[in-house]
Amino acid sequence: MEQKVTLDDVARLSGVSRSAASRALNDRPGVRSDVRERVNRIADHLGFRPNRAAKNLASGRSSVIGLVIPSDDLRVDPYGAAMTHAVGRAASQLDLGMMLHLAAEEPGDTVNHILRDGLIDGLLISSVAADKQWVDELFDSVLPTVLIGTHPTRDDVLSVDVENTESAAGAVTHLFDQGCERVGCIAGPLDRADARARLDGYRLAHDRAGRPVDEALIAHGRFSRASGLPAGAELFEKGVDGIFASNDEMAVGAILSGARSGFRVPDDVLVVGFDGTAFDEVIEPTITSVIQPFDEIGRTAVELLNKLVHGEAGLTSVSIVPPLVQGGSTTRP
Repeated sequence: MEQKVTLDDVARLSGVSRSAASRALNDRPGVRSDVRERVNRIADHLGFRPNRAAKNLASGRSSVIGLVIPSDDLRVDPYGAAMTHAVGRAASQLDLGMMLHLAAEEPGDTVNHILRDGLIDGLLISSVAADKQWVDELFDSVLPTVLIGTHPTRDDVLSVDVENTESAAGAVTHLFDQGCERVGCIAGPLDRADARARLDGYRLAHDRAGRPVDEALIAHGRFSRASGLPAGAELFEKGVDGIFASNDEMAVGAILSGARSGFRVPDDVLVVGFDGTAFDEVIEPTITSVIQPFDEIGRTAVELLNKLVHGEAGLTSVSIVPPLVQGGSTTRP
């Protein structure tokens, strides 16, 4: 039977004491950088993996982070599913566990228990939940917390978000460049900061192009496919030749609405979405969209939270610029 490598083995081959090897492997102070590097290199070479329970006991941490994201069902919530998977992959790469809470209105006894008993080291919160009072209480607690998205009213929280305004303006400008003259907008719920920023981008593109904004061409949805159906129908009836939908779900709803009314995309109307959640979906035409880089967002958020947990100072919020990727919905025959 193969003999298990122990901490004593690592310490002996590294030429340090057992306690020094433990401090090096657990990233604790009191060890020179060259010694820390040597101990970790030898541990990797030997295939030594510290016992997680002992490691957590020594550091006072659980090596588990939490994710709060409102979703009734991730199977039908492409944004929530994409973000959850991205955060989970990023946590795994840092050897962290993840607890998921699909928050609706209140955190419930489970989250309160987790926070009270120290079962997690820090918390990631989706901005979809950021308008809840209990979420603000989490931001104001001693628990290290990072927001994924933009808070609707506060600017004092550490966050990771995509850039929304300029990205939305670029999407609308793309429609202008494709020859559209009457571009409508399906705005998201305006209690959401990202929805307001994307509507600002729609207006900004018109301003830069020297075109007045026709307020009648701004319809409103709820970031859902179902809400994109009537909003799309409203814009088709008003004679638009281009639609910027503030997320892909509403863009899909608009395309379905147009098909029911005899409007063809992209023959009659061009459509651009935001998020990229429907870009790989089996739908014709494929949707031109501002693609959120979910893996980059998840990795950045987890790394930022991990730094916060370990007491790093001078951390700042991060804004990531998403690319516009052209699909069939803005490619004229």
